[in-house]
Amino acid sequence: MATAREQLAQFAAGSKALGRLCREYKNRSATVHLEELVGGALSFYAAAAVAESGGVHVFVAEDRDAAAYLLNDFYNLLDERQVYFFPSSWKRSAAYGAEDAQGVVQRTATMHAVRNFTGKGYLVVCTCPEALAERVADAEALQRETITVRVGDRISIEVLEQALVDASFTRVDFVYEPGQYSVRGGIVDVFSYSESKPYRLDFFGDEVDSIRRFNISSQLSSDRLERVEIIPDLNAGTPAAAKVSFARFAGAEASWWFYDADFVLRRVNDIRRRTLSDMEHPDEIDSLLTSRNSLVADLSGSRIFLLRDNLPERPAAATVKFATSPQPKFNKNFEMLADDMIRGALRGYDTYILSENKAQVERLENIFHQIGRGQAVVRSLSTTLHEGFVDNDLKLCLYTDHQIFDRYQRYRINGEIRRDEQMTVAELNQLRPGDYVVHIDHGVGRFDGLVKIAAGDGRMQEAIKLVYKDGDVLFVNACSYDTRALEDCRFEAHRRYIDVQMVLDGPYPERLKRRIAELQVLRRQSSELAELTKRYYERNYHRDERYTL
Repeated sequence: MATAREQLAQFAAGSKALGRLCREYKNRSATVHLEELVGGALSFYAAAAVAESGGVHVFVAEDRDAAAYLLNDFYNLLDERQVYFFPSSWKRSAAYGAEDAQGVVQRTATMHAVRNFTGKGYLVVCTCPEALAERVADAEALQRETITVRVGDRISIEVLEQALVDASFTRVDFVYEPGQYSVRGGIVDVFSYSESKPYRLDFFGDEVDSIRRFNISSQLSSDRLERVEIIPDLNAGTPAAAKVSFARFAGAEASWWFYDADFVLRRVNDIRRRTLSDMEHPDEIDSLLTSRNSLVADLSGSRIFLLRDNLPERPAAATVKFATSPQPKFNKNFEMLADDMIRGALRGYDTYILSENKAQVERLENIFHQIGRGQAVVRSLSTTLHEGFVDNDLKLCLYTDHQIFDRYQRYRINGEIRRDEQMTVAELNQLRPGDYVVHIDHGVGRFDGLVKIAAGDGRMQEAIKLVYKDGDVLFVNACSYDTRALEDCRFEAHRRYIDVQMVLDGPYPERLKRRIAELQVLRRQSSELAELTKRYYERNYHRDERYTL
């Protein structure tokens, strides 16, 4: 049985307008007006064109929320691993210099994906004017600043740490924000600006033994990796001369899709003007923001698809006309919805309700029976779009349940730095004695600092001390343990000792056999050297055929 995504792709494949759109795509520098493409029809047909044509496609919405909703449409219509969000990197304005770590991570991840795109398949980027106005590091600077580490690499912890310091990473006890790293024995944790989760690198001597991602709050490892690329904050470390617009970074092969191109470019100039008036050093503006003229020049060799033919610098040379209209506004009038579906069926239209909630579809069927409209056939697809639409060429109506029931649709953005309900290390460090905190089971208490208490096995461990009414005290364990599945357990190397974490039965793996043999040789040689050194200092030494002191 075909999935909802496959069914929607089959619907789109039957459109003659889609065929014309794909033919226009073959013209590398084409400017195409997509006429009468409204609502969710843009993402519906754009996804089909992207899947058919491949390549890098940048969609520029009118604001951040519109870009996020478009992003979620592509999550449902395409492989979401190939869909990226490109937001602004500033909390307010580039003039104030307050970075949004979340935005920097998402931008860096997008740039990393675009730079590494091989030409096979497709890559989709959703953005907005605020993000497009900001300059980025060029491809050479990105490559130069990237620290690549692979499992099996011969590199000492000291060398890696120096590389991180040179890249402006900050050493902390526990990483919780991008741009931080920590060293504990043979373990290096590092939070790259290209990932929403930090990396954990396990070393055996001077060899990278394993690489994993791990959760910020629990500090527990997750999926295993063979190779990672650690990228610093490119905003801070890249010189002005090495910064370009994102249009130039993406290259001439990228295709650009605009809701309203003239509005976007005017907005870019407005952002530049407002930032310039707030800057202490106005001469630095070109290192931070681009302009309309620069963007138009950088887009000169790229394909452009316009929902509105309103770009004076690039008037449309071709037009692809669709026959779509927005989903009617039913305003919870289910009689109107049922009658619309019945009339559509009589005219040969197929109506589908897009809903990720099966219960909502069943509810709609029950409502139709209750109001005497049982003849309205409810077909559903287990996916959704931000907006429904009617396609008169395909004789297809795709209605969304959140519009029918007049509900707010929430969006999600992959690559966000997620923290669960547990207190993070950063939040714990910000607490001061006397601050009030909420325990999930015991309610509001007063924070009384971190204390050392004895664990059940006699070891001392750190705990959070909470004081409640009448002097009641609660100690909350502040330690976290990095556990592994049994099949992954081997041994852990430190500077002066080795922890054996499980006893292996049967024949040893070749790698472990080799390491044990090496350690045995080193132990024997070290013992001999220690003995010779002892005799030397006792003035009672002899010359050995292998050692001369």
